[in-house]
Amino acid sequence: MTEFLETFFTFYPTATEQELDYYVKNNALPPIGKDYLFSGLVNPVFQTIENQIKVWVTVKYIDEATKATQYSQYIITLEKDTNWMIVE
Repeated sequence: MTEFLETFFTFYPTATEQELDYYVKNNALPPIGKDYLFSGLVNPVFQTIENQIKVWVTVKYIDEATKATQYSQYIITLEKDTNWMIVE
C-alpha cells in the first residue's frame, strides 16, 4: 500500500488528466500541474472498510521553483481491481 502511494504521489504533481486515469476513478483527485518533487509520506493511517482502504496521509513535497517545503494533506479511499485505484 505504501509503495503504491509513494509511486502515485511522486508523479501526481505533474500528471495530466489522462495519466491520472490509470490511478484515479471519477476524477477523485484533479490534476494540480505543479513542479513539486516528492519528498515522502508523513504518518499515513490506513483503515480497512469492507473491500476498500481509507487513507489519511500528509505528503511532503519540495517546490522546485521556490525550494520551499510543501505539505499536502489527503483523505483518500483505495480499491483494488487489477491494480490499486483511488476512488474518492
